[in-house]
Amino acid sequence: QAISPAAGLSGFFVNGNASLTVLNGAAPGAPAGRIRGPGRGPTIAAVDAALGPLIDRIGQVHERRAPAVVGLGGSVASGKSTFAEALAALLAPRRVEVVSTDGFLFTNAVLAERDLLARKGFPESYDEASIVAFLGLVRAGAPDLSAPMYSHEAYDVVGERRSLGTPDVCIVEGVNVLRFAEHLDLALYLHADEEHLIAWYSERFVLECELARDDVTSFYRGWADLPEADQRALAAQFWAVINHPNLVEHIEPTSARADAIVVKRSDHSVERIEWRT
Repeated sequence: QAISPAAGLSGFFVNGNASLTVLNGAAPGAPAGRIRGPGRGPTIAAVDAALGPLIDRIGQVHERRAPAVVGLGGSVASGKSTFAEALAALLAPRRVEVVSTDGFLFTNAVLAERDLLARKGFPESYDEASIVAFLGLVRAGAPDLSAPMYSHEAYDVVGERRSLGTPDVCIVEGVNVLRFAEHLDLALYLHADEEHLIAWYSERFVLECELARDDVTSFYRGWADLPEADQRALAAQFWAVINHPNLVEHIEPTSARADAIVVKRSDHSVERIEWRT
């Protein structure tokens, strides 16, 4: 294992050339806290065995304490939910649940009342007290756990909750989850160059608009009939005004709290995993 930290990610050593191959299509299962419609975002085609060291580390954590809580942070559009689902599949036969912190966003009505709609996804848009309480319940092995749900189509928290039972491992993914690293048993950060993040976000935005053509309830319906070039221009504007500041000011700094950083290439494959020394 050679020492080769990524730029700006000092204090980590590299482990292997892990590869996660993904393609567009129907998701094998949405994480609790997020409702994903068909064709939204990358899905798992194959996961290379080089991710074994990461699975082994999670297994070791689980042996020390159960349930084990793994946090997976990273930017908007970095592929957190897909990567979490890949980890869950590899951790079988352990019982694994994936929860998104999106479910802990304040509702749009509350955000509007507090004049925070334009800050959705920033730290103040989340019910952080509820996130801490939830993590505490998971780690305590509380029975009959459940998590709130969020719909990207409605762009809002929905009333239903998903039952989790008592998992062996709970993977909690979200842009803000490493803000709560002291409540996690293992903290992971999914890193990609911002140019790749922008491209992935643009693709996802165009796809959401395409799917919204047949869904009058979709948040994206108002942009569905625009030319694709206009949709991509809007995505670029949204990234510059909202996602870039959030990434630089709030999300990326939490990588310093990670036990490991997973570095992705432009095609979503995993270039390397860097462990904190």
